[in-house]
Amino acid sequence: MNSISEMTITDPAIARDPYEYYEHLRSEDPVHYDEKLGAWLVTRYNDIVAVARDTELFSDEMRVSDAIRSPYQDEANDYIRSKGYYLLDPSDSFKVDGELHKRRRKLVAHAFTAHAVAAMADRVAELCRQQLDTFSEGGEVDLLRQYATPVPLNVICDALGLPLDRTEDVSRAAYSMVARAGTGATREEAFQHADNIMKLQEFAREAIEVRRKEPRSDLISQVVHSGADQPAEEQLTEQELISIVSVSIAGGVDTTRNSIAYALYTLATRPELLKRLQESENQDKDIAALCEETMRFYSAVPALPRVTTRDTELGGKAIPKNSLVFLCWASGNRDPERFEDPDVFNIDRPASAQHLGFGTGVHICLGAMLARNEMKAAIKQFVNAVESVELAVAEDDLDYSESIVILRGLKSLPVRLKMKAH
Repeated sequence: MNSISEMTITDPAIARDPYEYYEHLRSEDPVHYDEKLGAWLVTRYNDIVAVARDTELFSDEMRVSDAIRSPYQDEANDYIRSKGYYLLDPSDSFKVDGELHKRRRKLVAHAFTAHAVAAMADRVAELCRQQLDTFSEGGEVDLLRQYATPVPLNVICDALGLPLDRTEDVSRAAYSMVARAGTGATREEAFQHADNIMKLQEFAREAIEVRRKEPRSDLISQVVHSGADQPAEEQLTEQELISIVSVSIAGGVDTTRNSIAYALYTLATRPELLKRLQESENQDKDIAALCEETMRFYSAVPALPRVTTRDTELGGKAIPKNSLVFLCWASGNRDPERFEDPDVFNIDRPASAQHLGFGTGVHICLGAMLARNEMKAAIKQFVNAVESVELAVAEDDLDYSESIVILRGLKSLPVRLKMKAH
C-alpha cells in the first residue's frame, strides 16, 4: 500500500472500498489533510463525535455546493431563478447553526416523533407487501430497483401526502438534489438536475397550498401548520417550507434505500442469517439488530462536511479558519477503540446502535426514527415472504457509487429468489 501522503479519498478505488485507507488514517494520522480534496479528514470515533457536537467551532452552516460543485452550477442556478423557483440551498432547511437551526427543528420535530412514526407502521408494512407482490413468482430480481428503491420512495410520498403516481418524478428530483453537489456534472446534466428540482418544488408548493386550506394527517400538514400559535415572524416562510419538504423527500429516499439494499445484500450473502431471522422466536428484536449492524458496517452516508469558524487545533494539527473538515462517519463506525472486531459483521454486537449512521449532536438526522422503522418493516416483510435468496452475480461484479460524501450505495442488487408459497 502506498504511503498516506500519496493517497487520496478521491481515488475511485479507495472511494469504492475506503475501509483499509481509513484504518491506516486512524492508526497513523487520524486528523489528516487530503491534498487532492483540499480538506481535513477526521477518522476516529471520539474525535468525530467531539467535532459534530461543537457547532460553534465546526459549523454545519455551509453550502455544500460551494465545496463540491459542477462548473455549470452558477448557470443552472440562474436558470432556476429565472423561472421563479428557489435554489433550495441546504442553508434554507437545517444546514444552519444556533437559534435559527433550533427554531426550524423545533417547529417540525413533532412530525417525526415516536408517536407520529408509530402511527405510520401499518401503512409502511402494507406498502412493503405491495412491492413484494410485484415479484411474487420469484426468479431473478434486482432488489435495489424493485424493492429497496420503491419502498422508501412510496413511504415518503405517502407520508407527505404526495400521490404515488408521481413517484418517478419525485425519485428523479431526490437524485438530482444529491447529484448536483458533484464536480463531474456536465452542462446538460446540471440543467437536467435543475428541471427535476423545479418539478419537485411544484409538487411541494401545490401540496403546501392544499394543506393550508384543508389540513390532513400527513407530514406536510404537520409541517405547514407547525408554529401556528407563534407570532408570524416565528413561523416558517414559504421558502423554508418548500426547502424542508424537498429535503425531507431527498433525505427520506436515498439514504434509506441504500441501507435497505445493504441489509438485503447481507441476507443474500449470509444464508445462515436469513434462516436465523425466519426461525427467530424474537424476530423483531433480531431484525432490529440486523438493521443497526448494517448501518454501522456499511455506512450509507460515509462522510459529511463542517467548516471551521476560527483557527483551531485538533489531534495535534493546526487547522485554519474556514477550513473544510469531513467527519468520516464510515471510519468512526469501524473504529476498534469503539467497536470490538469492527470489520466483522455481527448482529449480536452489544453497541451497534451507537453507530454514526445518522450523525450525532444537534444535527442528528431528524428522520432517523422513520428511517429505522422503514428499514425494519422492509426487512421483516422480505424475510417472511422469501424462502431463499442468493446473488445472481459474483460479489466482485457488484457496482458501487463512488461518492465520498452524502451517499455510498449499490447501483444494483441482482439476486435469485425463491418465494414462500402463499
